[in-house]
Amino acid sequence: MNIPLRPSGIPAVGDLPWGSHFCQFYGDRDDLVDSLVPYFKAGLENNEHCLWVTSEPFAATDARTMLRNAVPDLDQRMARGQIEIIDHRDWYMQAGGKSPDEVLQGWVDRHGRALAQGYAGLRLTGNTYWLERQDWSGFVDYEARVTDTFKSHNIIGMCSYCLDKCGPMDVLDVVRNHQFALIRQAGAWELIESASVKSAKAELHKLNAELEQRVRERTAELQHALQMREEFLTVASHELKTPITSLQLYMESLLRSNERGTLTPDLAAPKLLKAKEQCRRLENLINKMLDVSRASASDDPLPIEPEEEVDLAEVTRSVGEVFTEALQRAGCQLRLQADQPAVGHWDRMRLEQVVTNLLSNAIKYAPGTEVELAVHPSKNSATLVVRDGGPGIPEEAQQRVFERFVQLSPKSHAGGFGLGLWIVRSIVDAHGGSIQLDSKPGEGTTFKVEFPSQRSA
Repeated sequence: MNIPLRPSGIPAVGDLPWGSHFCQFYGDRDDLVDSLVPYFKAGLENNEHCLWVTSEPFAATDARTMLRNAVPDLDQRMARGQIEIIDHRDWYMQAGGKSPDEVLQGWVDRHGRALAQGYAGLRLTGNTYWLERQDWSGFVDYEARVTDTFKSHNIIGMCSYCLDKCGPMDVLDVVRNHQFALIRQAGAWELIESASVKSAKAELHKLNAELEQRVRERTAELQHALQMREEFLTVASHELKTPITSLQLYMESLLRSNERGTLTPDLAAPKLLKAKEQCRRLENLINKMLDVSRASASDDPLPIEPEEEVDLAEVTRSVGEVFTEALQRAGCQLRLQADQPAVGHWDRMRLEQVVTNLLSNAIKYAPGTEVELAVHPSKNSATLVVRDGGPGIPEEAQQRVFERFVQLSPKSHAGGFGLGLWIVRSIVDAHGGSIQLDSKPGEGTTFKVEFPSQRSA
């Protein structure tokens, strides 16, 4: 929630939220002119109702004269009731005999009238020059209650304390019962804050810095994700042309043979098989593009279509055969353990994606090593294990590898778009299964995926 801020008019203070109650310690009349005139000028210019209770050495007539120099239309503003400038004697007579609760309620009532008249809120100040020493304790308590009261209203209040009349303990009392204090040092205003306020501001600054750092990191991740998505879509769009072009050529060849009357089953069969392969390739590309779209738009699991019975061991053997050439090129030796049937009601195409992505990662990041691909059936589930002898995944990266568009090694020549493990996790989640990652630097990586034989309702 954004908190509306109001200009204080005092450069050392800056903008303030409604409910602010602070004070100043002044030495002479010039200090009051330098702080109170810009303070009320800012309030008048920002549609606030203003109340200025003056005291020695700056009487009401002095206040009007100095403020008129800064606000040329002051008389018109006074005539329509936007600002009152009252000597403390007159104000004290108006408030005489009232209890602290009645005085505070008076501020609240005045604030309510200001809002009813169309003003943004109430800005006020009072001078304690007149305060008698025997009243000090009660007055300090009153100031503390003012701070609590102002918090929930569109009120900004500044109290003025004469340094000549304040002892060291008085200064401590004043600072303790205001949000902060101003004091004139070498011609410039400086802020005095209580330890609790300083601590809170320091903690807020720290939290803001941490938040900004997280925002920068997240923004960089999102930018990288968008870049990877665009690169994938660009590559995929070009790859789509290859099977489409091949299909066109096969169809045109078959049509020409048919027109010439030379089309025979022996001639048509190989071309139809190749056309079927290209259709399969085209389907895979389209599915990948759909997965990219889902990865960009939702955290929901990928949709699955369970079949009556699927043998995870048979799917694993089939994928292993497809990767024969890729394994040879990478110098990897495949150790396949998928002899016992592991049957369940699963989506075959999605199971193929899981095995393909995990095996592809193993080859990609652990070339020249042994890769184990195993299926272990049990009564109510089946477990797929993919283990490699590669460099492993750092512990700090293991929590992120299943996120979208996150690469295990962005600088690797292996390439990729950081979707494989996200797709694996999404498919496993959609089947009601689980996935475990076990990896240590220099000791390889193992993925264990468990699929329940029956999908959970």
